[in-house]
Amino acid sequence: MSVSADLTRLIFGLFLGIILPRIPLLFFTRVLNMERELVPHPDPIPIGVPLVQRLLLMRRVHAMCWLIAILAMGIGLLILRSSPEPFAVGLVAGVAWFVLSRMVPMQMGRGFGIIPLSLIQEINNLRKPQTGCCNQQFLQWEVRAIRCKNCRDIALNLPRPDLGRIRSDGRLIGTLRTLLMDGHSAFPPIEDSVVSQGVELLGKVTEEE
Repeated sequence: MSVSADLTRLIFGLFLGIILPRIPLLFFTRVLNMERELVPHPDPIPIGVPLVQRLLLMRRVHAMCWLIAILAMGIGLLILRSSPEPFAVGLVAGVAWFVLSRMVPMQMGRGFGIIPLSLIQEINNLRKPQTGCCNQQFLQWEVRAIRCKNCRDIALNLPRPDLGRIRSDGRLIGTLRTLLMDGHSAFPPIEDSVVSQGVELLGKVTEEE
């Protein structure tokens, strides 16, 4: 066969390998309406039972992604055992990229996965914190961190992942965002951002002067 035909099958297999494992995430977060008791996007989400329930639900959705990834990987390897089919090579490569993106933790101390159990437990503990930051403490998960609405104290410096709310910028942009970010937040933690590092460095220079 021609090189162009093999290249086309390779690209199609790669595209399918990228899309297939993320079908549950796309379906439950972009097709179904999972708003329920959560506030609309992009408003901050109050720390409470609905948020913890949504985190547990999203963890199950991510587990479903793993099941489809394993199935697609098995089909690709089964095809490659009999013949070097370009489609199967692309399929295995696409699924392998999904596996690598999920196995490498964003922060080593929080465990593996986009929504590890340790994170859910940590957020559940914030429902009744041992010490309050102010007299009118009201914690909510903003885009960049969990803060108190009143005193702006940071309770957990962690960007908010995709929690399945219908995005305000539309389903199409939300779908592309899911494929590109895989459920992760597009923003780094506040202390890791370039702006905050610049402000901290400027403060140190000012103190030295």
